[in-house]
Amino acid sequence: MKTLDVIVVGAGIGGLSTALALAGDGHRVTVLDAIKEFAEVGAGIRIPPNAYKLATHWGVDFSLIKKDVSRGNRFVRWNDGKVLCEVAFGGKENGEGEGMEARYGAPYHFVHRADLVEGLRRTAEELYSSNITIHTSTRVISYDFHKPGVLTANGEEYTGDLIISADGIKSLARDAINGSPIVPVDTGDVAYRILVPGSALLQDPDPGIRGLVTERWATHWMGPEAHVVGYPLRGGELYNIIIDVTHRTDLGSPLGDADWGKSTDNTGLIERFTGWCPAVHRLCGVAGECVKWKLGELEEPLGRWVDESEGRVGVLGDAAHPMMPYLAQGAAQVMEDAAALRYALSYYLSSPSPSPTSLSSCIPSALHLYQSLRAPRASYITSNTQILQEWLHLHDGPAQEARDGVMSRGDTEENPIFWASAVRRDWLFGWEVGAQARALGVSYAKEGGEGEEEEEREEGEGKRKGVEMGIPKFPPLPPPEASVYPGKNLRAKLGMAETTC
Repeated sequence: MKTLDVIVVGAGIGGLSTALALAGDGHRVTVLDAIKEFAEVGAGIRIPPNAYKLATHWGVDFSLIKKDVSRGNRFVRWNDGKVLCEVAFGGKENGEGEGMEARYGAPYHFVHRADLVEGLRRTAEELYSSNITIHTSTRVISYDFHKPGVLTANGEEYTGDLIISADGIKSLARDAINGSPIVPVDTGDVAYRILVPGSALLQDPDPGIRGLVTERWATHWMGPEAHVVGYPLRGGELYNIIIDVTHRTDLGSPLGDADWGKSTDNTGLIERFTGWCPAVHRLCGVAGECVKWKLGELEEPLGRWVDESEGRVGVLGDAAHPMMPYLAQGAAQVMEDAAALRYALSYYLSSPSPSPTSLSSCIPSALHLYQSLRAPRASYITSNTQILQEWLHLHDGPAQEARDGVMSRGDTEENPIFWASAVRRDWLFGWEVGAQARALGVSYAKEGGEGEEEEEREEGEGKRKGVEMGIPKFPPLPPPEASVYPGKNLRAKLGMAETTC
């Protein structure tokens, strides 16, 4: 297979995943990032099977990463802690029969973002040192589509055969590719990211509070214009808390127009969540210092992921499809992007390969295939974060009562909780790039790689039965009069009929 010199902008999860995926095929990858050094930043993230399988295929050794196997997602009422719905992930680790690993090929994990980034970086250093070079303190300030190349703030120029920008929601490359600034819009919510020592909860006299750390559920407390999520990290050393609240009911110090995040204390949280159940009030009380983030998204799905002039610069991850964290798929989707990019390049660069055969034609064709593989799925998942936002933040009333009733019925496509439908779980967690490509009429046989080897095994196993199915229908939306976000008019935007729970 022809190999390329690739420039990757961004050394986060997306950039490092891209480097590993491409280096595995022999490409030479230079990663550029403005950070001075890799440091322990961020908080907890969830690594579902669709992401875990990719990372292990690229060589990431999860035995070196502190992690917790999730028991599942638990949804509870805001004021009394009543459990409304449990989506159990099962598995031998949880003593609960067939689970994620049996059905999708990997468990579902909680990890610290910094631990995952370090695992990706370590893999690049130890397995691909001859193919991956990482430059820190290197901020990209402009793109040249014709070379293609990038210019950095210190005056250095880097050129290659292909440039992939994983430069985040405020992407410079996205604006350049589309010819004008594409400014993320406000989602209506802010998020507080909080890490507390697990010991602070394990010493609590309330067994329910201690169980938050020991039982390994991702617990979601749903209430008026807010929800709280918590789960353990690093074997209970830490407890990760995410508090999402509407702007209009947030009592913390406001973010400025130019601010995407800032440190703050828990004073506003304690006041804001007065009246919520004791568990939530306890979490707010131990929060101490936290980081408050603005949640942004694109007003419309990004139409152009690849530059039209030469077709050798593309975007990936939050630069292409920023999404709210409500489906816990941000890391997984950027890793899927990397896998799809690798597949598309391999398809066009392999020998023998379909025409076109020239390098100048192969790369644009590969990048457009990459967008075709990824854009519909990323858009659907983004839309589902918006649907879930509506349901999680309902005020008490008829719509909330209908929601709670349907949630209690468990596995049904009418359940507003995305994971509560087996059809949707199969589609989400069972993704493999080879199956996605075949759905577009693209396939080829090759030993190894993400997705090709399952062409022979899928039919026999019958475990990932949702891999090649079409995109599921959307869950219902609450009635318009119950929406906390009436200005979004999400029903019209998604073309949904007037149906609800």
